[in-house]
Amino acid sequence: MTTAPEKNPAPGARPQAGPDTSGLPPHARLLLVLARVRLDAAQVAEVRALAGRDDLDWGAFCDAAARHKLLPLVGRHVFTHRLGRSDGDTKGFPYSWVFTTAYTGNRARNLALFDEFGQVFRELGEAGVRHAVRKGFSLAEGEYADVGLRRINDVDLLVDREDAPRAHEVLERLGYVQGQLADDGEVVRPFSRKTQIFWRVNLSNQLPYVKAGNRPDVPEFNVDLCHDIFQKKSGVTAPAAQLLERSLPTVLCGAATWVPGPADRLLDLCSHLHKEATSLRFIEDSVDLQISKFLDLALVAAGYDEALWKDFLARVEEYGAGPIAYYALHFTAELYPESVPAHVLASVRPDDTDYLEQYGTLDGTTARWSLGFLDRLFETGRKKGSAQSNVPHD
Repeated sequence: MTTAPEKNPAPGARPQAGPDTSGLPPHARLLLVLARVRLDAAQVAEVRALAGRDDLDWGAFCDAAARHKLLPLVGRHVFTHRLGRSDGDTKGFPYSWVFTTAYTGNRARNLALFDEFGQVFRELGEAGVRHAVRKGFSLAEGEYADVGLRRINDVDLLVDREDAPRAHEVLERLGYVQGQLADDGEVVRPFSRKTQIFWRVNLSNQLPYVKAGNRPDVPEFNVDLCHDIFQKKSGVTAPAAQLLERSLPTVLCGAATWVPGPADRLLDLCSHLHKEATSLRFIEDSVDLQISKFLDLALVAAGYDEALWKDFLARVEEYGAGPIAYYALHFTAELYPESVPAHVLASVRPDDTDYLEQYGTLDGTTARWSLGFLDRLFETGRKKGSAQSNVPHD
């Protein structure tokens, strides 16, 4: 796919001023160093020093790497830099095969998704359904340049609401059903009428389309159709029809398709990150804060030059999405300060930033975090005490 020329230092290079992680446990500090597509010599040395500590909890590290969807990336680093081997008196990663297998296994899994979703793109195109691929393979084949690095759960597609019936016909013909995979792993059970009505009235997405995968690594294939990159309760709207007019043709999964234009693509990632980081449904599932989402955004932002940043800021102003964009870029800059220029942050920064420590607003139940950002990234019990989501999905 075509991406913008890289102007900012990529989030694989040494940042000028990274986050202060001194208060975090060793396993968290190690994961944050590894959460880059490329490591320089100094970062490899830092990784080895942390990995050689006697007080590093490897169980906690594996848990955190899995929760933050970084195990495949860690696995490639382990292989590339031979981190499983001792370096002098410094011990290497224990059970290095666990990490390298996570990488090769994820690559095999994503290639199965590659074949399936390529067929979806081709069939939609042949049926005249204009669509654009969000996240997923546009990142894996683009910024990551390795389909094994990023764990992909589904394919998210922007589709005009008027095209939803035709898209439904295509997906139904390909064996998809709007529902959930039953316990037997073979049948997709349709959603209840209550759930269907709630999603139709309150959310910008169609209920997910699911097909049994019948593979141990791919129990199901999942296609999400989205009609707006913002949630209805956010007070901001960017209809798919507008974004599709600016979308760019590309090839993903071996098939002709489209991706949002650069400014829309980054704003979409900002909206997605903000939604999941602050919504009760994702907090309940402990997937609200995942380092991989900040890495996605940082990689795309690192490819921006001044002209693209100007377009992005104009788009943010057009949609009145300043607070959402600032939320995502602010926390991304905490982890990857080299990826977001200071003047961009200043341009979208609202007068009142108290909302940065709040969650649940989109659910109608605003609450406040008691932990700082870095601490709550690794606090597995942060969902305790939060209100429950009212989004049905049965």
